[in-house]
Amino acid sequence: MDLADPRWQRRLVQMGAQLARRPGGKVSAVITDDAERQGAYGLLESTKVEPSSVARTVFEATARRCAGEEFVFCAVDGTSLTLTDHERSKDFGPVGTRTQGARGLKVINALALSKQGVPLGLTSQEWWTRSDQRRKKHRDNLKPKEKEIAHWYEAMEHTREVLKSQASGTRLWFQLDREGDAWPILEQADKQEHWFTIRGHHNRRVRLPDGRMGYLREVLEQQPEVRTYQLSVTAGKQRSAREATMVLRTCSVVLDFRDKATNRHFPKEVTVVLTREEGTTPAGEKPIEWMLLTNRPIATVQDLNQVIFGYSLRWRIEDFHRTWKSGACCVEDSQLRSPDAVKKWATILAAVAVRIERIKLLSREQPERPASDEFTPIEIRAITLLYFGTSAKKRPPDLETVTLAQATFWLAKIGGYTGKFSAAAPGSVTLARGLKEVGAAVRTLEALEVRRD
Repeated sequence: MDLADPRWQRRLVQMGAQLARRPGGKVSAVITDDAERQGAYGLLESTKVEPSSVARTVFEATARRCAGEEFVFCAVDGTSLTLTDHERSKDFGPVGTRTQGARGLKVINALALSKQGVPLGLTSQEWWTRSDQRRKKHRDNLKPKEKEIAHWYEAMEHTREVLKSQASGTRLWFQLDREGDAWPILEQADKQEHWFTIRGHHNRRVRLPDGRMGYLREVLEQQPEVRTYQLSVTAGKQRSAREATMVLRTCSVVLDFRDKATNRHFPKEVTVVLTREEGTTPAGEKPIEWMLLTNRPIATVQDLNQVIFGYSLRWRIEDFHRTWKSGACCVEDSQLRSPDAVKKWATILAAVAVRIERIKLLSREQPERPASDEFTPIEIRAITLLYFGTSAKKRPPDLETVTLAQATFWLAKIGGYTGKFSAAAPGSVTLARGLKEVGAAVRTLEALEVRRD
């Protein structure tokens, strides 16, 4: 059975609405009404509602948001949820290094992004539990579907399927990190004429025009410079802040892939874009470098710039993972007892994490956008009441004229943000704290309206 039952649909909508206004990792912390909380537990623990049914509603809503776009970026990446399982009784598996003894679930997420880099929503989640048995040493003797890499191309396949059903005219442009540089992914990444950009990890063999074999990096080194540009580098772990001089090279090559299990060779034509720091690397540090494999047609320097820009957006899924797992949504705080219940709850929380990231980025990219595009009328009313209060010095504006930047700033201030409107934009944790306060105000306003009626 799936969500065709209206009772389950109502409960799912109620849970989603409450989580959107009060993000949190525990059901008991989010849903305070006894009857509603019992209904939520009933949906999460029910064997009649599959996790895939809950996820499908999220993915299809994202795909509908993508409809009408020429293309959308789709960042694909994996993470793990570390969950409480001290007695090893919840059917979770090992996560992290086995010596740490942590338990939980593994997941690959696919996050759709607009051409400007604003999150649109999740298009796929692929969950699995690692076996407690140690992996055999001879991994190359396993078939691709028996390796964890299979979950990556399954996430891409399911993303293609959901967009085909809801937004058939929109092209996907997958963005994958080094884990994607594997022949099973590259072999099928461009199915249905979708694009991909994958960060190269291996110095792969290439088939040269004269029939000989060469290696990718040697071929790239022989290419002329296309252009140089300056990149502002912020300080980080083992990295100094600086203005890095980046040199851009590109060429088309035919990669020679080999399936070690069957010794099968097959060619794959790709464009390689290499952007590397030259002449500005501090002593003791490695130069900044991206080697990107793509099937995106490239005719101009602007096309090359778009390839680099698209890959830079891959970090948005890491921001999403932090919002999902850390102080904003705290999905790892879940005390649910079965993997299926965790998957349902985590999927709904993931949609909330996307909403927080979307509000954060949209308020920066399109500040004059109406607040009503992302907030309900009663949420805008609650935000203005909490921010302006009853002070005569603060006059709330007409609610219909409130911009997204204004509402987001007020929301952040409610959540403890100490910056000014012109200062650095507020982060996800501050916005999540603001949403919790606003959620309480919304419930009060709704109760007053019911009493008034």
